[in-house]
Amino acid sequence: MLFQSGALLLAIIVPYVLKHLHVFGERDYKVAQGLVFNLTLPCAIILSFATNKHDMRMLWIVLFGFFACLIPLFIVYFGSRGDERNYRAFQMLNASGLNLGAFCLPVVQTFMGASAGLPVIMLDIGNATVATAGSLTITRTLLKMDENFKTLPLRLRLRNIARDFLGSISFDIYMLMLVFMFLHVTIPQPIVTLITPFANANAFCAMAMIGLMMEIPDNRKDRVELAKVIAWRAVFGVVIALAAWFLLPFDMRIREIVVLGAFAPITIFSTKFTDSLTGNAKLAGFSLTVTAIISLVVMTALHAVLPAA
Repeated sequence: MLFQSGALLLAIIVPYVLKHLHVFGERDYKVAQGLVFNLTLPCAIILSFATNKHDMRMLWIVLFGFFACLIPLFIVYFGSRGDERNYRAFQMLNASGLNLGAFCLPVVQTFMGASAGLPVIMLDIGNATVATAGSLTITRTLLKMDENFKTLPLRLRLRNIARDFLGSISFDIYMLMLVFMFLHVTIPQPIVTLITPFANANAFCAMAMIGLMMEIPDNRKDRVELAKVIAWRAVFGVVIALAAWFLLPFDMRIREIVVLGAFAPITIFSTKFTDSLTGNAKLAGFSLTVTAIISLVVMTALHAVLPAA
């Protein structure tokens, strides 16, 4: 297991080092980002649905994921009062939401096999409902950060929000697989064979993307705000993990998977929204990398000690 974690950590560090050796450019992370969100992650989602049984009780995990992402957003809004507006936005966007598809999914499947992917995906369906667009809308509205958005007619505002959701291929695949689950539709074997190589590449591409995004900020205030986000996420992670372990009506293996998901790092969408609202792309990318490394250590330790079946 230590070698598995080490391999994932190496997949983050090596691209970062290669970037500083000028093998990769500062913006090359967008290539890895495009591969993950438009190819490897959608294929990994489909493969997990195609190769696992679909227990309708898993819908409880969807609901759990929704509240696990939504509630922290409002707690941080009230808890960050007194800070500058841009940094409040940074805290709200980055202290809430779980990076499940691009990070937790490959990590859990590395630890526990391909069959462990389905609970992660079900958790991410609920989480993504907020993280892919809802968190941006809520943060922007509560902090009054976009006067243009506020002045738009309701129809255009709803259309913009819908575009944020439907513009994410991963979110669209999640919704499609959920429909297939309700209708008991089976993914044809030729499609499974076709997408398997891309799905298997998801772990490496996701870790490489994180490494390429990493850049250490030189602003002390940025580092202080990142420490606040790490503290928020640690508290929320513990609460979500305890709720999952003691409240969810599943066996220990599935509860362990959800517990691991509770300590997933900042979402890619959070880094994108932070950049668009505050213009601080360097802090957003560094925050993702730091929380990803912390998450990898915590998830490895929890997998070692939890009494999963």
